[in-house]
Amino acid sequence: MGSSTTTRNFGMRRFTNLVREGRLRAPAASALRLGTLVEIDPTDTDRVRQAVDAAIGGGGDVRTTECGILWYEHDSQTFNDPRFGGAAGLLPQDLDTAPVGRMVQVLHGPGVKVWLRNTEASTTEPGLTFSNTRDAVTMVSGLGGATPTVEVGDLLGWNTSGYFAVTTNIGEAFLRVTAVYNDQNRCDAEILV
Repeated sequence: MGSSTTTRNFGMRRFTNLVREGRLRAPAASALRLGTLVEIDPTDTDRVRQAVDAAIGGGGDVRTTECGILWYEHDSQTFNDPRFGGAAGLLPQDLDTAPVGRMVQVLHGPGVKVWLRNTEASTTEPGLTFSNTRDAVTMVSGLGGATPTVEVGDLLGWNTSGYFAVTTNIGEAFLRVTAVYNDQNRCDAEILV
């Protein structure tokens, strides 16, 4: 999967049955976070969009909607080069979005295992040309925190607010939780389709 299979909030555990749909473009207007559930954009079938029809309450079914997890392989030779949108001093884990309009991959396949982690806002050592502040990121609602609600065996679907959430509707479920580490704000999950 390229030079890096991880960001601060999303990564791969097991590649069994991994399908990497390619030749699709990221949205033209806004960058999406790697690990986002995406679907083919019906208004431009060469592009993906954040899941709407396949999302919780969207009325679609993840088993019949062309959807998957967004992935983009940042080139290890150029990710720090300002000509390519990078900034000196960034780590591959800092590059957690797919650049607008670039070719991306859509990952799916039953049995593929991923991990998802929520991170708090933080201030890090300043770099040469990038902000030293990171925003909080929620990948799974109810994970970690004072009153965690995610449990092993729970089904996760995509919430149009921009994160995975527990659902009881199998038609909305893209993942099944296989391990929960609330002290690390992280869970492992297996792709169902």
